[in-house]
Amino acid sequence: MTPTDVLIIGAGISGLLCATELRKAGKSVRVLDKGRGLGGRMATRRMAGGRLDHGAQYFTVRDSRLQAYADQWLEAGVIKEWFRHLPEDSNPDGYPRYCGITGMTDAPKYLAKELDVQTSEQVTELSRDTDLWIARTTAGDCFLGRHLVITAPLPQALNLLDMTGLRYANGQTDALRAVRYERGLATLAILDGASGLPSPGGMKIHEAPLTWIGDNQQKGISPDVSAITIHADAAFAEKHWDSPNEVRGPLMLEAAMPHLKAKAIEYNCHRWGFTKPINPWPEPYFQNAGLKLTLAGDSFGGARIEGAAISGLEAAAAVLER
Repeated sequence: MTPTDVLIIGAGISGLLCATELRKAGKSVRVLDKGRGLGGRMATRRMAGGRLDHGAQYFTVRDSRLQAYADQWLEAGVIKEWFRHLPEDSNPDGYPRYCGITGMTDAPKYLAKELDVQTSEQVTELSRDTDLWIARTTAGDCFLGRHLVITAPLPQALNLLDMTGLRYANGQTDALRAVRYERGLATLAILDGASGLPSPGGMKIHEAPLTWIGDNQQKGISPDVSAITIHADAAFAEKHWDSPNEVRGPLMLEAAMPHLKAKAIEYNCHRWGFTKPINPWPEPYFQNAGLKLTLAGDSFGGARIEGAAISGLEAAAAVLER
């Protein structure tokens, strides 16, 4: 395969924004992702006629660089402002919480339309030959790039890089390995009626074992079917990581029932191996200029969508600078 200027592993918001900025600068870019979909934790799925956001529920913007993209997405009808205020907001006026018109994956899909993105390509081996990075996948494909950017969660990125035998860490191997994530667990449920959650349909929960209940119908992405997303806290996710759905699902639904006015008629669970970075890297990216290697993503930007996004933008600028 013809080498590209930059090869990016990970089609979450970080990788896609990095690719977008590099493409704008005239670089050839290819993005690989192991999943069938795009967006990482900006994820939406269908279930029993409903649509449910089962990862990140919304995103906020403080940085003007991301706001410029959000304004484009608003104008294009890709995203909308879901709501501005939660009871715990210190500012009574709140601030915009954005979501996709049909789900959180909308913005990643919009970005990917202008990019060379290869899905269902799980990279299992990395190597370097002269001035080229070589990525081989489970599908038997081989991709070449002059500069490699990895935006996958840092533990996954390091596992791949360790197999190369290269001294890639600039003496900071232990510090990179020290970055840790919480696990996450979501239960998705179809209800027999309206959820009864107060407007706008999103509620932070402050009692274990839950952290969030979201009404996808009120949100507007599941107009015809009452469907909720429930997120567990890290302790529950850890305890029930290997529990069958028949155990963890009902436990989460039972904890949510005091907040609901309808019952679940169908449910499923989804595990997130890497959710909130507990101790993200202090800089927005990591780079080994000699190897033409850059690491980015929420391992560097932090738990919020915006952090991952800005990490991708900063990584693109660092690649261009080199």
